[in-house]
Amino acid sequence: MEFEQALRRLGFAAAQDRAGRGAHVYSAAPSRYLTYWVHAYHDGSALFTWEYAIAEFLGERGIQLGDGEVLNLFMYPQQDERGPQDGAWLVAAVDRADAHIRSLHLADPDS
Repeated sequence: MEFEQALRRLGFAAAQDRAGRGAHVYSAAPSRYLTYWVHAYHDGSALFTWEYAIAEFLGERGIQLGDGEVLNLFMYPQQDERGPQDGAWLVAAVDRADAHIRSLHLADPDS
């Protein structure tokens, strides 16, 4: 699968407000709290990362995080993934992120 096909299949669209710095930037929102980002560089490499609106998620469940400011409290991976502009690589990166996020169990953090 080509990179552009994978972007479309996974729901990514160009993020015009984040273009620049030698990259085309795409975003996908698989949920109202989770956003995936892909930076496609002119050298054929790509960066995949994600952000999760954890303060908003918790606030809607009656839990406050920090001082309660939800606009700037997001959860991110400690390291972004870098790889080729390849559809299989992108699908695998999204699958790994999804599995990582799904593995979080607040009620049983040692699981």
